[in-house]
Amino acid sequence: MDIGSLLDSGLTGGLFGLLGNLAGKVIGIFETREAFAQKKEEWGHEERLLDMQVKAKAAETEQELAVTAASGSWTGLGESLKAETAIGSTYPWVNAVRALVRPALTLGLGGFLCAAFFATGGETRAGISDSLVFAAVTAVVWWFGDRAPKKK
Repeated sequence: MDIGSLLDSGLTGGLFGLLGNLAGKVIGIFETREAFAQKKEEWGHEERLLDMQVKAKAAETEQELAVTAASGSWTGLGESLKAETAIGSTYPWVNAVRALVRPALTLGLGGFLCAAFFATGGETRAGISDSLVFAAVTAVVWWFGDRAPKKK
C-alpha cells in the first residue's frame, strides 16, 4: 500500500461523502417542500370548511330574523285591530270621520304617487316610484286588512 493509493481513497471517499451529504440536503429540501404543500392544502381545506360554516350560520341567522320580523309584523297587525275594535261606538259624526280617514289617506297617497311619478324623470323616477308603490301597497293592505268579510 502506498501513500498515493491512500490519498486517492481518502479523497474519493471524502468526495463521495460530500456528494452524499449534499444529496441528502437536496432531498430534505424537496421533502420539506412536499410537506409544506400538503400542510398548505390541509389549511385550505380547513379554511373552506370554516367559510362554509360561517355561510351556513349567516343563512340560519337570516332565516331567524325573517321569522322574527314576520311574527312581529303579524303581532303588530293583530294589536292594531284589537285597538280599533276596543274604541267602540261614539257620536255618529265621529264614526263617520273615522270611517273616512282610511279612504282619504288612500286617495291622498295615490295622488301623491301620481304627482311624484310625473314630476320626476329618468333613474329618479324609477327609484321614487318603486318606493312609493311599496308604501302605497303596504298602506292599502294594512288599512283595509281588517275589512275582510267576517265569518258567521
